Amino acid sequence: MGEAEARAFLDEGEKLLAAGDYEAAQRAFERAIEAAPELAVAHSKVGVALAQQGQHDAAIARFARAVRLDPAYAPAYNNLGNAYKAKGMLDEAVAAYQRALAIDPDYWIAHQNLGVVYKETGRVAESIDELKKATRLSARRPQTGTGSTPRGCLRSAAAALVVMAGAVVAALTLVR
Repeated sequence: MGEAEARAFLDEGEKLLAAGDYEAAQRAFERAIEAAPELAVAHSKVGVALAQQGQHDAAIARFARAVRLDPAYAPAYNNLGNAYKAKGMLDEAVAAYQRALAIDPDYWIAHQNLGVVYKETGRVAESIDELKKATRLSARRPQTGTGSTPRGCLRSAAAALVVMAGAVVAALTLVR
């Protein structure tokens, strides 16, 4: 077995993820690992399936394995950040998103996720900056591997930006 066979299992797993069948997706991604044990994307995808099932500690272990296999694989750091965020480990989430962006400064999903965490931690100005970057970049560079369009990110980032802008205006009004 090899990487070509692993890619077929990855494609199958992506379809199952999109359908919401996370256990079956996990099995498909595990088969991809059997075919190509050193394929970082397969380990990261197992982590995604585990996270969707609420198994965040196991997901973190898989994302960590993925970044050990390929330290330049930005999506694994982004996914790691998502798992940390789900566990309430916001400092770790920020560090993971920042690592993803150090690898790929145009990774709009990581900008969006970092902006959301900044918002949750009260770092409003930084949040607005990250969400603006996400909105700008999402129009240029579609997300890969999920079949979704960048419009989803564009809408959610824009909506978050509007809400935050309203909060900033309200805060400034109170200061006056």
